[in-house]
Order: sequence, then C-alpha cells, then structure tokens
Amino acid sequence: GVSAMWRMTGLLSRRGKGKPPANSAGGGWSDKEIDSFLGYSTPKQRQRQQQQNNSTVASSTATTIGKFDVVVFRVMHGWMKIHQITRDGLLEAIELAHELLGATTVVLMTIPFTNNVKTPQVLKQVNDINDEMRDIARRWHRRGEDGENGEGNEHSKRSGDSGVQRVLVLEYGTYYNHIVWSNGLHLGYNVTPPLRATRTTFDDEAPGFVFDRLKDAGEWAPSIPMVCSDKALLGADRKKCNRNYLFSDGMHTCPESLASRYAAGLACLIGCVYNGRSGNDDDPERESKLRACERECNEQFLSVVPVEESWVDTNTTLASFSR
Repeated sequence: GVSAMWRMTGLLSRRGKGKPPANSAGGGWSDKEIDSFLGYSTPKQRQRQQQQNNSTVASSTATTIGKFDVVVFRVMHGWMKIHQITRDGLLEAIELAHELLGATTVVLMTIPFTNNVKTPQVLKQVNDINDEMRDIARRWHRRGEDGENGEGNEHSKRSGDSGVQRVLVLEYGTYYNHIVWSNGLHLGYNVTPPLRATRTTFDDEAPGFVFDRLKDAGEWAPSIPMVCSDKALLGADRKKCNRNYLFSDGMHTCPESLASRYAAGLACLIGCVYNGRSGNDDDPERESKLRACERECNEQFLSVVPVEESWVDTNTTLASFSR
C-alpha cells in the first residue's frame, strides 16, 4: 500500500484550482499535484523460477498508483476562518476526493479546540461544524433520496452520483478533549474525568477552563490546561509554566506522545470498511454495522481508554479491529 500527505490550507474545492498552494491561505491546488500523486510508481518485487537449475530469482516491475482508496480530510480551522467551513464545502470536498483521486472512502476529522478558538462563541461554531460532519457521514448512504439530507442544494443533487461509497468520522476533537480534560484534572481544575464525560459535558465545561490562557503570550496564547505540566511557575502573573509533552504550542500535538492513538484509530476505521467488519455490500445491516464499528474505533483509540496490554510490544503494526 501507499500513503501520501497533501498539505492544503483550505478545503479541497473547485475554486481553489490554480490558486497558490500552501502556505498561502485559500486551499490552492493544481493538476500537476494530482498527476504527481496518481502517476507515482513503486517497484513491485516478483519471483520467478529458473527452469534449468531450479533456482529462484527476483525481478522488479513498476506499479503506478492510479488512485487512492481512502482520503482523510483534516479541516484546517485557523488557516480557514470559521465562516468559511460550510456543509456545502464539506460535500464538495468529499465529491472531489473521488473525482480527482479516485477515493471510494472518505474520513472527516472533527475540529479540535486549539488556540485558534479564541472565544466561547467560536467554540460553539466549531462544535456545530463537527455535528455537520457527523450528520453528513450518518446520512451518506441515503444520498440521492430527495437530495442529500433532503436539502436539495447543488452539491446534494450530485451526491447520488458520487463515487464515494462511505464517509466516516475520526473524532479528533474528542481526542483533544480527553487529553485536555485529563491534564486539567492533573492541574487541579474542577472538571469531569473524560471517561465519564459525554459530548454535552465537554461542551458545557469547556468555557469555564479551556480559555484560561498564559498571559502576554502573543496573539495565539495557549491554554494552560493544554500546555502546562504543573502550576509551579505560573504565579500570580500566569505568564509561564513548565510545559508538558502533550501540546507544543496550544495547537500542535507532540507526536511522539499522542500520534500513535490517532494512527491506530485511523487504521481501525479503515479496517471497518475493508476488513469485512461491516458486512458485504448487499448486507441490509451494513450501515448499522459500519457505524457501530466507527463508534468502537473512536471510543477505543480517540480517547484515554487504556489499550489492551496484548497489543503493546507485540510487533502489532496495524490496528484493524477496535477490540
């Protein structure tokens, strides 16, 4: 298999074609980039048997990618203003994942709390967008029935003909919440332990503590419960603290600490589709099985739920099942 990263500072869109690429804002892309992805060749080792001496020799042929099975979208709030992230934009990006890259599965990553979320009002808008992602995924199998979700907009009218067969959600925002709430408890904030918290709990408690930021830390001041390991250096001025190994700046994670769960969660979701856990295409319960598997993957990996000890240090390379 082959994986690739395509850095883009906006949602994939038709109007972004020909605009400047990252790090310019706007989500610019070009056909040249598409061609470089799909035209990439990898060597494929083959073995053939020698007739005369019964020996085996290896030969190599090139295999061109041609298409990607899965596209994962991280919605770049921060590079995108909150009002630029819309349902129609998400639908267009999903369609283009197949149109440009051949994908039949799309994974949407929910938007986490970061120092780009400056007010409770913006946090509410972020939560609303995340709900839109979940709704799109849940209703995707009904596309084409009175338009996507019955809304009848231009993108929804086309969605019945989309080559994307399924949309899943990676609860990246919830993962951040679990980490921030756990660290908040460690620092002494009065919040609910994340394994007992519901989505409503996170929404209700967040305004009371995540906006407690370091002072005089510039335009993108980080949240104390995100980046501090203790309160020893905070003092009354709250300008500095000993940093943890979770978030480097209130936006970016420390990958050596947190990336493995994200990777395992994504592998688990892909396993829901391609490892037979959601049944065959003609299975009438396929959609309910897919959503159950999606939920189990997110609950196991995009959280602080302890990982099965049998999976640790046993040369496990791909988490295809949630348990």
